[in-house]
Amino acid sequence: MFRRARLDPVHASWLIPFSLVVLLAGCARQSGGDADPPETAPVAENGRRPTPPPDQTIPTTTPPTPGPPPTTEAIPVFTALIGTITEQELGTSWRPDCPVPVEDLRRLDLAYWDYQGAPAVGAVIVHADQAEKVVRVFAALFDARFPIESLRPIAEFGADDDASMAANNTSGFNCREIDGRPGVWSQHAFGGAIDINPLVNPWVRGSLVDPPGGEPYVDRSADVPGLIRAGDAVTSAFAEIGWFWGGDWISTVDYQHFSHNGR
Repeated sequence: MFRRARLDPVHASWLIPFSLVVLLAGCARQSGGDADPPETAPVAENGRRPTPPPDQTIPTTTPPTPGPPPTTEAIPVFTALIGTITEQELGTSWRPDCPVPVEDLRRLDLAYWDYQGAPAVGAVIVHADQAEKVVRVFAALFDARFPIESLRPIAEFGADDDASMAANNTSGFNCREIDGRPGVWSQHAFGGAIDINPLVNPWVRGSLVDPPGGEPYVDRSADVPGLIRAGDAVTSAFAEIGWFWGGDWISTVDYQHFSHNGR
């Protein structure tokens, strides 16, 4: 679904000698009997042609060596599909008191590069108003070959944000409140936020790290696949669509978090 084929040109160098032979043969046929007879090699007194000296060689015609056969090379290309989603598909990640109705959400099926360096297809849920912008972000990440370990709707984790983060799963919509702030909706509840590789890009506030397994990745100089840094392909792609990065926050730093309004 995300491949195209390119046909390499046939290596035709071996055809040239054959064409030259045909051309010369045609010229000889056109001259017919009017052509001068070929010179006769000198004959020795004993009636035999002389043997060439040892340092001379008799020219021979070597059959041409054909080039390699035509080949095709599979080239991955980015693909995306924007579609509606049902309440059943959202599972426990949506409920009637959520701040956004189901019909305002979109499922994006997107190509991405996994941690093994292979192309894959996953899905993220966002608000319809942000769908095309988010597609542009993932197209840029695909072109940059930025690795994403997992791209699955959080409904597949039972809407459990902790489980999704522990699996280093990139996700979007989840109708939940902000941790520690009852009654205050997270931007994920509006479909206006995405968390990228949350295990290796944790939320940090002082000595607190979430998810706890992300503590080894607080050091942002670590050479780890999927790490997000200022000015890289990820932050640049989101900045292009007007989204904000939680890694720029002051008292609390949320390296995984991108939102349309900076919250």
